[in-house]
Amino acid sequence: MIKKIITLLSALAFFSNQAFALFETTYWGVRALGMGGAFTAVADDSNALMYNIAGTGEMEKPEVSFMSSKLFTSLDGVDWGANYLAGVYPLDKRYGTLSASWASFANTGYRREDTFSLGYAREMDDVLKMLDIEWVSVLAGINFKYLMTETIDDDTSKYSSSGFTFDLGLLFRFEYGISFGYSNKYLTRPDMGYWQEDRIKHTNVLGLSYYSEEIPFFKIPRFTAALDYEMREGSNLIIFGLESKMIDGKLAVRAGGWESQVNFGLGYIFDFGGILEDSRLYIDYAFGLPLEVTDSTGSHFLSITFRFP
Repeated sequence: MIKKIITLLSALAFFSNQAFALFETTYWGVRALGMGGAFTAVADDSNALMYNIAGTGEMEKPEVSFMSSKLFTSLDGVDWGANYLAGVYPLDKRYGTLSASWASFANTGYRREDTFSLGYAREMDDVLKMLDIEWVSVLAGINFKYLMTETIDDDTSKYSSSGFTFDLGLLFRFEYGISFGYSNKYLTRPDMGYWQEDRIKHTNVLGLSYYSEEIPFFKIPRFTAALDYEMREGSNLIIFGLESKMIDGKLAVRAGGWESQVNFGLGYIFDFGGILEDSRLYIDYAFGLPLEVTDSTGSHFLSITFRFP
């Protein structure tokens, strides 16, 4: 029993100290996680809801995605898991894009956190055209969130708390494959404490990414490099990520991480014909290896995404 408690506390300390404290980071989206979580300036699929809501504004087709995971495998007494369900529905380009998601982060029998979000994003190019600005494409978005947390103590008593907040996002697409993203999260800093005030920390993330159809000399196809700088009330974190899509873009290979973890990922795209022509099924897997939890064999993430025609 003592060993289980020590192991659990070690895992909790890891999350708290390495920017994976509950409600204080984005631990969702298998493609994004395969890139270490450096996704603020990439944000071009349904993972954008948890990284930079502005990115949904450029999506042209509806998309749904589900992720499930097992964290800290092989650690005795630790049963952390994360689930993520998201849907994106682009309206007419003049009216933007609607999105919704549910994210759950839990340790069975101890604690869980749930985030429900409803987002809206839009391209701002028509506004820029009125200002005679054509050297950059800009997207903006807002994501409303309802947060719930529950803790169960040793005598099975339950304590819960909830609150509302919202995120703002901006995404700038420049020429030559360069993008810059900004995400402003938990603006209202809701109080999620049970007995005393415990506010979620306000978080700002700056992202930079570069995309090339092929890297010269190395011949790496459909290459993306991304970097995020996360600032959370006194603590900063640098995250990097890489992605390359091969075999006509069907097979994706990814890597990334930060100072205390390395991540790797794979993805494959299945195309359909017939009545489902132009639709796609994405299967993605990511593996995360924490460098400071030595007894763990890592975390595993799997997602299925369907993009409608």
